[in-house]
Amino acid sequence: MFNGLSDNEISDVLNILDNPIKLCKGSQLYQNGMLGIIIDGKATIKRHNDVGDEITIRNISNNELFGAVSVFGNWKDGMSSIIANTNCTVLYISEKNFCDILKLYPQISLNYISYLSDKIRFLNRKLDAFTAKSTEQRLYEFLLSQSDSDGYVNIGFGMAELARRLGVGRTSIYRDIESLQSKELIHRDGHNFKILK
Repeated sequence: MFNGLSDNEISDVLNILDNPIKLCKGSQLYQNGMLGIIIDGKATIKRHNDVGDEITIRNISNNELFGAVSVFGNWKDGMSSIIANTNCTVLYISEKNFCDILKLYPQISLNYISYLSDKIRFLNRKLDAFTAKSTEQRLYEFLLSQSDSDGYVNIGFGMAELARRLGVGRTSIYRDIESLQSKELIHRDGHNFKILK
């Protein structure tokens, strides 16, 4: 968020904002209408689907944002829960304070737009995963959508759960993993995957 700002500018921005808050492991980090930045700690973003299943979206840690979609607009209700996996220090930014720093520092506006653009690409990947024609393509797109910037994925659950989430048979998952590995698109080590291409 603060890329491209000098140390003095970052200090000026922080003077506008409230002090970071310390929260205990297990705390709910999401606050309606607030942008949050994890200063220190780790958390998991989860959602509940229409049938009540809790689905892990992704893990976040130091210097990552959350709540970006609730800062502006009329829909402030949280669609996800963000639970602290460790003790966390979080900087919360209200809509008013965020508007103030966007006006003072256009670079933050560009960084925010870039962040939202990356989120749109992430969601497009998710859509690709759910609309893929073959189970192999669906699996590959799912892994791409979950991967970090270095191509690593830890799905955090077994093949039966992966099959259930993708709506395919477990046998198909194993076959498709072997096929993707033989094409040198992925490498699997237990629940860990590496996107090779």
